[in-house]
Amino acid sequence: MKRPHYAWLVCAGGTILLFATVGLGANVFSVFQPYLLEYGQLTNTQGSWIVTVRSFFILLGMLTANQLIGRLGLRRTGVCALLLLALSSFLFGAVRQFPLYCAASALIGLAYSWGGMIPASLLVDRWFQSRQTLALGIIAAGTGLATILVPIPLNRLIQTWGLRAGFWCEGAFVLLDALAFCLLVRDCPAQKGLVPYRSGGEKGVSPLPHPAPAKATGLHRGLVLATAFLVGASTSLGITNFGVLYTAAGYPSGVVAQLISCMGLCLMVGKILYGQVVDHLGGRRSNYLLYLLVFTGYLLCCMADTGSVPLAFAAMVLAGLGLPVSAVSPPVWAKDLWGDRDYARGLKWVQTVYALGILLVGPVPGMLADASGSYVPVYRLFLAMLVLSLFLLAWAYETTKAGEKPSPAVRA
Repeated sequence: MKRPHYAWLVCAGGTILLFATVGLGANVFSVFQPYLLEYGQLTNTQGSWIVTVRSFFILLGMLTANQLIGRLGLRRTGVCALLLLALSSFLFGAVRQFPLYCAASALIGLAYSWGGMIPASLLVDRWFQSRQTLALGIIAAGTGLATILVPIPLNRLIQTWGLRAGFWCEGAFVLLDALAFCLLVRDCPAQKGLVPYRSGGEKGVSPLPHPAPAKATGLHRGLVLATAFLVGASTSLGITNFGVLYTAAGYPSGVVAQLISCMGLCLMVGKILYGQVVDHLGGRRSNYLLYLLVFTGYLLCCMADTGSVPLAFAAMVLAGLGLPVSAVSPPVWAKDLWGDRDYARGLKWVQTVYALGILLVGPVPGMLADASGSYVPVYRLFLAMLVLSLFLLAWAYETTKAGEKPSPAVRA
């Protein structure tokens, strides 16, 4: 039986990396936050500042990720990010002062950037010549897996043994994660005496190069960056506020928990399916399919005040399947508009502007909800931002003919 290419073990290592840095560091942190406010005797404003500090350092990390990777390499950068995340967990568990909580949150932000989609995308670009988006989707699915598996046992652990035990157990798990990542991942195939994965093996099909579109200009790339800003704010903050949307609309807490788990499951599945779709249809057509799903999901979110549980579950299913636009799509846009040669630079700026959108728009949902008494207007705003982002993205893709269906491969 033919052994799988080592690239798939690297893919597993990338999944482990994002499970921790994005899944535990950002998504699962919402489990800690209510207990942290009570234990640290913090105000809601201070709680918001902890998240804002994280967002600010995510932005700084995005700006410096390429330089750090160039100096340390992908493997050591990923290990460094995981060690920072573990240190953050131990610090959160050891202290009880607001400034130190902010310092710990800053470490999460750096871990999120240095161990997130930028190094994951570059790993895929080096290790895979074929099935790149599928591999990236599998890696990104690690964040959804963390959202599904961790919150319930973590909540029980905190209630039984306390907040400190929850943070320290997470820190210990992340250290094991760092060890597994270090053992599995290498910077490039040459370090294992291999060539990148190619469908059909080394003598199989060889994908054609992916150059930047001939018609692409600074304007078109600027449109993609504007899209990333709008998508970062509307999708990342949308995921964060799903719980309060339905809680404020009067849904029972048990139903809200089920809704979030449903969304996490569909998000994980959607990332893998999206990888398959892009590999077969190209980025341009896949954009429209993904936007159709997330549009419909957010439209149903705007009906939360009806109190309909079936509509709420339908919203979470469709939004979850469409929300790979928040994680897997930005690297695809960078590849389609910047091409192979400038992919690292394009990826850096797309991810940085994406993080900037989250940082700048972050306070808006709470302010809008306080003014209106509901989170439904927040999702109407998010839906409008997504509509605008689709127009900008379609303009860039249609005028440059980027992201066409992959060309037939040639024999090596």
